[in-house]
Amino acid sequence: MKPLLQVNNLVIGAGGSCLVDDVSFEINAGEVFALVGESGSGKSLTSLAIMRLLGEGLSIRGGDVQLGSDSLFALSETQMNAVRGRRVAMVFQEPQSSLNPVQTIGKQIGEVLILHRGNAPDTAIIELLNEVGIPNPEERLNWYPHQLSGGQKQRVMIAMALACEPELLIADEPTTALDVTIQKQILELLNELRRSRELAVLLITHDMGVVAEMADRIAVMRHGKILEQAERSQFFVNPSHEYSRQLIHALPQPDDYLEYETHSPLLDVQDVKVWFPERRGVLQRVVGYTKAVNGVSFTIGRGETLALVGESGSGKSTVGRAILRLEDTAGGTIRFDGDEIGQLNQRRFASYRKRIQVIFQDPFSSMNPRMTVRDIIEEGMLSLGLGGTDESRETRIRELLERVGLEAGHLNRYPHEFSGGQRQRIAIARAIAVEPELIICDEPTSALDVSIRGQVLQLLQELQEEMGLSYLFITHDLSIIPHLAHRVAVMRNGQLVEQGETRQVMTAPVHEYTQHLLQAVPRIPEHA
Repeated sequence: MKPLLQVNNLVIGAGGSCLVDDVSFEINAGEVFALVGESGSGKSLTSLAIMRLLGEGLSIRGGDVQLGSDSLFALSETQMNAVRGRRVAMVFQEPQSSLNPVQTIGKQIGEVLILHRGNAPDTAIIELLNEVGIPNPEERLNWYPHQLSGGQKQRVMIAMALACEPELLIADEPTTALDVTIQKQILELLNELRRSRELAVLLITHDMGVVAEMADRIAVMRHGKILEQAERSQFFVNPSHEYSRQLIHALPQPDDYLEYETHSPLLDVQDVKVWFPERRGVLQRVVGYTKAVNGVSFTIGRGETLALVGESGSGKSTVGRAILRLEDTAGGTIRFDGDEIGQLNQRRFASYRKRIQVIFQDPFSSMNPRMTVRDIIEEGMLSLGLGGTDESRETRIRELLERVGLEAGHLNRYPHEFSGGQRQRIAIARAIAVEPELIICDEPTSALDVSIRGQVLQLLQELQEEMGLSYLFITHDLSIIPHLAHRVAVMRNGQLVEQGETRQVMTAPVHEYTQHLLQAVPRIPEHA
């Protein structure tokens, strides 16, 4: 049987550079073909070339793409417009940036139907929303993207992609930013759709756990070249290329637990509440409260890491913001090194800024794009009156940059000149520049490639050993916890449902919700 899609000797260039070099693979109907590799390997460029959506400055310099009996590169733009959405559809990594914020989801799905079929009855749209698991589709039809959760927005994107029953679906990192339970739901949905529709799927990802659960065949890509192609069972048992082995073994080992010893408490959070008022009417009277955090208690010892886990909206980040005094508390106490800091105003809390720092999920948005690396790291030192003379600060900044694995020669560069992993290293250098005792890490590795993630986690552990740092590590990625945290606290709907030593919680969870989270984690075969 002839493959549905054939990519033959594809070459993509920009200026004098070759970004994708002689790439070839094929996908059969009803098959999931995973294209894996780290950021910058050429995965997404390959998918955009198939759709003929390459950006300005990029060009196809060789090769061909066959969809059935048609050469996509030989089609006119008008003919290609009839292919996009109708025969080949695409789901992007970030649904929020792909959906129009001022149009209802019903209207946006309807646009696809009108373009390719000439009409968009509500019944057809409702049927699509129902197929991808959107609850109450008759009502949600008239909702806007901001009214949906991240997982629901991704389901809407899948509904748009499937509206005209395409033969091939290109899924570009469709679950990277999603919670583990939502990720499992999306992957199960894609699997069900490919079976029921005989849909071919090109899955682009760097998550080897997702690959192990989803793919029939796998191609590994690096520096624009495909290094290896194999069936899933063969790939995980006996990968032929050293880079493939590195990707597989870069995953945290599920039984690699840290030894736990009791430490004197540095942070003591007791019965903390963060409630946001709900206002209605012309006078905006308070009619109730959203209880984002509702009675949370835990401690973190000196030199200890507590992982705070749970799905989006559970209140994890709000807890971190409350400790940093970026959110006002409605009750409870927060003690740091024995001092009550929970009710301090911003002026009185200023002296604690040096002792409590934060590393955010997206380092790019947390840095001023107009500031150099030197200015970014030095800013906190200057505002808190640390570092001494200009010369001693300069020496300190250079030492910090080298300690986090960058070069002192990078000091005069700007954030946009670095990769995601390098920017996170700069954020870590900024945090430790003021010699804190506690660092709140809010999803600092969720958007990083698996090997880069491993490097950043290793760096955080080394700094903890060297400096005696304590971490509150906020995450929804349970796979990294055994290697990272001494204790775990599981959060749901603003409350802690379970906490304890990592080994105990991960191997013998008591609460049903914790068990549900652990069951949703994608796993590679044990014999790999």
